[in-house]
Amino acid sequence: MKPITADETYLVEEFDYRLLDTGNLKKLEQFGPHIFVRPAPQVIWPPHLPQADWDEADGEFRHHKGKSTGGGEWTFRNSVPRDGWPLRFRDLVFTVRATSFGHLGLFPEQALNWDWISEQVKQLNGNKPYVLNIFGYTGASTLAAASQGANVTHLDASKSSVTWARKNLESSGLAECPVRWMVDDAEKFLQREHRRGRKYDGLIMDPPSFGRGPKGEVWQLETQMAKLLTLCKNVLCDSPKFILLTTHSPGVSALTLKNMMIKFLVDPDSGTFQTGDMSIYDTGSGLHLPNGFYARYSANS
Repeated sequence: MKPITADETYLVEEFDYRLLDTGNLKKLEQFGPHIFVRPAPQVIWPPHLPQADWDEADGEFRHHKGKSTGGGEWTFRNSVPRDGWPLRFRDLVFTVRATSFGHLGLFPEQALNWDWISEQVKQLNGNKPYVLNIFGYTGASTLAAASQGANVTHLDASKSSVTWARKNLESSGLAECPVRWMVDDAEKFLQREHRRGRKYDGLIMDPPSFGRGPKGEVWQLETQMAKLLTLCKNVLCDSPKFILLTTHSPGVSALTLKNMMIKFLVDPDSGTFQTGDMSIYDTGSGLHLPNGFYARYSANS
């Protein structure tokens, strides 16, 4: 088996998650004490482990017939706590649980981004930046920033996701951190923040490919990303410290994200850019499972 690189040691040492194997459009994953099989349409290669190992999984999620995204249903072979269980990443503790969309409340491919966010805040040497996390979901990026002293505004259109994120903050021992929780449509919120004159030093955003706001507002990445970034520019300070854009949309590459940053948010000579595939190390085969794209910006010192 291929040795794990330095960037991947967190998978073994400080993360209660493992990608055990991939193959035949599926992935075999361990979240704490429980193992699951979930769809992975990008996996067009055969599995490494024998079928018997896959058959021992506690549960499997399948999309509804004829659909590759959206809802589906779980089949459980063993008892799994429906209200969730704790999962550790470094000093953070999240609650994960099986949802009707097949997610468990955490996206492991973002783990290196959580480390990057923490490092960006830490490098400010005690200056407490104001950070905006749009489409914050269950709060992993919010916790990464807040744990290093940032003042974070966590925005999501889903009240249940924001409630979940607040509980994750509490379970990580960070309940006293300055986090502002907002349940709102992203565009409307940004317009109000601009009118109030509020400015942010850092921006984190993982927009969905498609979604609906709390009042049925339709969001579609390819058609609305430009408008959203224009609104983000209005609430960023003149010299933002860091920006992280990620996406799971196949039509939006890492280079596209970088180009959008330069076009809408920052001067290309004002800092350092990093781009690439988000991925998860497959401990069974030594492969990397591609799972979305990222673009990062950090200001020059």
